[in-house]
Amino acid sequence: MPDKSNAENGDVTLDLLPCDGERALRELSDGHMVIARSGNDFLYVVERAAAYHMFTHTPGAPGGGQRQFPKNEKYTASVKKLAELSDAMYLCVFDDKMNLYGVLQSAEDGILSMFPGDNRDGDADIEFLPWDKSRDADAAGDAAAPHDGIPGSDFPSERFEDLFEME
Repeated sequence: MPDKSNAENGDVTLDLLPCDGERALRELSDGHMVIARSGNDFLYVVERAAAYHMFTHTPGAPGGGQRQFPKNEKYTASVKKLAELSDAMYLCVFDDKMNLYGVLQSAEDGILSMFPGDNRDGDADIEFLPWDKSRDADAAGDAAAPHDGIPGSDFPSERFEDLFEME
C-alpha cells in the first residue's frame, strides 16, 4: 500500500490495485485516483464534487479525452465494472492541491517505467490479456485488439466505449 503521507510532500505514489470494483470505489471515495489499463489505453478516474472525472490517453498520442459523469447509480456501476474489463488496475495517491494534469503525466510515466507492456519478462507481475476474450476469437486464433482510429483522440476509447454510453 502506498505511503499516503508522501502525498503531502508533493509525491505521486503508485501501487497495483486488485481488479476489484468495490475496492476501486473505496479508493475513489478516499480521494485517490484509480487507473484502468486495457492494452495500451489508460483510463484515469477521480471523484470530485459528486462527479466522476475521467481522462483517457494512449501513450505517444498527441491528445487524450476528458469527460465527467454524475456520481449516480448508472455511472457508479460502470466505474465498478472497470475492474472486470481492465487488464490491470493501479492506485495513485497524491495531494489534491497538485496540478491534476501533472499527476496524470507522472502516473502514466511511472506505470510505463514499471510495466511497459512490450516486455513479457519485465511485466511478470501483471498478466496482460488480449482485448477480445471471447471463446470464438480464441478458437479462431484472432485475439487482436480493435482498431482504435487516431489514438487518444476520443473518449472513451474504443476499449471502454460500451461501459460509458452517452445518453
